[in-house]
Amino acid sequence: MILKIIIFFIALGWVFSSLFKFFLNSKLKKFADQVKEAQREETRKRNKPKDGNVNVDFIPKNGKNGSSSTISGGDYIDYEEVKD
Repeated sequence: MILKIIIFFIALGWVFSSLFKFFLNSKLKKFADQVKEAQREETRKRNKPKDGNVNVDFIPKNGKNGSSSTISGGDYIDYEEVKD
C-alpha cells in the first residue's frame, strides 16, 4: 500500500514537472520573441533617415590616382532633349 502511494507521488511529481517545463519554455519563447521585436523596432527607428537628410552607408576606398577602384564609371544612358 505504501509502495503504491510512493509511486503515485513520484509519477505525479514527474507529470507536474513536465507540465511546468512545457509552460515555462513557452512563456520564455514568447518573451524572447517580444524582446527581439522590440530590438528590431528600435533599430528601425534609429536607422530611419530624417526628412531632407542624406545617409551614406558605404564609402569606397580610393585606389591609385585618388580614384575609386570599385566604381567603374557607371552606365551611359542616351537621351534626346525635347524642346517645347
